[in-house]
Amino acid sequence: MYLSSFKSFFRYLMKIKTKIPLFTGLTIFVTMFAITLFSIIEYRNKTLESIDAYEVEQTEIIKKQLQDYVNIAYKILDRAYSEIKDKYHLNSVNIKDYPFELQQAIKDIEQISYGDAGYIWINELNPPYTVIMHPIKPAMNGTVQLFYIKDTQQNVYEAFADVIHKNGGAGFLEYDYYKPGTDVKIPKLSYIREYEPFGWVLGTGVYVDYIDKMVADKTAMLNAETNRMIIIISVLGIILIALATVTLYYFGKTITDAIYTVGDKLYYMSQGLIVEPDKSKRTDEIGDMNKSLNDLIYGVNSYVDFASNIEKGNLHADFQPLSDNDKLGISLLDMRKSLQQAKEEDEKRIKENERRHRANEAFAMFNELLRKGSNDINELSYLIISKLVDYIDGNQGGIFILNENDKENPYLELVASVAYNRRKFNEKKINIGDGLVGACAFEKEKIYITNIPDNYAEIRSGLGTASPKSILIVPLLMENNLIGVIELASLKEIDSFDIEFVEKVSESIAASLYATRINARTIELQREYNELLKEKEKYNDTLIAKEKEIKSLNRKIASFKENKSILSMN
Repeated sequence: MYLSSFKSFFRYLMKIKTKIPLFTGLTIFVTMFAITLFSIIEYRNKTLESIDAYEVEQTEIIKKQLQDYVNIAYKILDRAYSEIKDKYHLNSVNIKDYPFELQQAIKDIEQISYGDAGYIWINELNPPYTVIMHPIKPAMNGTVQLFYIKDTQQNVYEAFADVIHKNGGAGFLEYDYYKPGTDVKIPKLSYIREYEPFGWVLGTGVYVDYIDKMVADKTAMLNAETNRMIIIISVLGIILIALATVTLYYFGKTITDAIYTVGDKLYYMSQGLIVEPDKSKRTDEIGDMNKSLNDLIYGVNSYVDFASNIEKGNLHADFQPLSDNDKLGISLLDMRKSLQQAKEEDEKRIKENERRHRANEAFAMFNELLRKGSNDINELSYLIISKLVDYIDGNQGGIFILNENDKENPYLELVASVAYNRRKFNEKKINIGDGLVGACAFEKEKIYITNIPDNYAEIRSGLGTASPKSILIVPLLMENNLIGVIELASLKEIDSFDIEFVEKVSESIAASLYATRINARTIELQREYNELLKEKEKYNDTLIAKEKEIKSLNRKIASFKENKSILSMN
């Protein structure tokens, strides 16, 4: 029975709504105790530091006060000294000559007092250190006093002189001296300053027990504050622990209810179920936890939607990972990227196949065109250039054939050109090396340029005043021998695949144009031969007719001679 009751009580203690006030109360108690102890120790240390600082501060204040009093006495003497000089028109003053004028100044200094026993004394700077004025012990005036500093053989007045010499005319000295009204020596702090015109030492001091009393009073006050702070912290700690325990006991239920709700949703999500976000509006940590859970729910739902879009082939569906560390979301994006790359590669492969098929059809078309050929090189060139312009989707084109009639000055002659799908008849001659066309012929290398200025084509290209965006110039070579040049222009950049096609087909074009030119030349020679043959036959017929005429004439001459001979005989 007792064991069962203990287990029930233990289970009750293990519930969050019980553990929160219990452990929080214990934590607050331990924390408050630690804070209190630490605060007391720290405050005590600060108090000691404050006392030390207070002692230093008060010592500095007293030093400043001592300096001020001595400086007042210094000014009194200096004013008297200045009045004597002004009165008697002297550059310097010998105090022995004017004792009466100084008596008033010394009396004024003698009247200076402060605190319980503060006063100003005057003695000579140089040995035997005669006392000039001592307001507390007038019997010392005009006498030489010997008062040795404790544990030394140095007279205190000699020590005054040493301080002045070492510190440039003023300084502090601490020593033991009789406190007025007693026979006890106690530490005293004095400030001494030299009055150089008279060779005097002005000094005043304060007994250190005065500072000690101030420090003791300050220490007592701080200790009282420390004890009061300890009592206040202890009472506040007990009150806070009681309030926290009661408050957290009731507050624990609201937390546990929210935790149970979050736990249920996490359990359903662990089973792979779709969970609706929590609609509660809280602004505390539980609210932050609910927000994080809702973000997770939205994220999981977005995973499902994204996967569904991917399944449907929508590779551009909008999707954002939950964070930069969302490995699942990043993996889904990587998967989409891989699918997009695969799709792009497929599209690229299909496009390349289409372009290859288009190129093969174009090759077949050009082969058929070149196979049929033509005896008119101009007409064949026009057919070729018009097909090439159509193939690259260009707007202008021209074919230049090498003319070597003048072996010394060969040039390129424009034999066919098209512009905007209209036949363009131009007569143009370009010397080898001039412009882009001439440079292509000279180098026997392809030239392709883009981003052409508006006036560049007019100046550089062989097509006139058009303003294309790209120009392709390809040499027509047969066994590295220049046959001519093809120039193509487009209002857009020419695809590299089309450039490669033009380069390949240029070889067949060069061979066909060369063969056409040879055939044309052969036909021309044959025609010239036939004409010569006809002229020869005509000439032969003329010779035969002339020969017949000559034979007829010879017969007539012979007949005439014969008749003439017969007549002569008769």
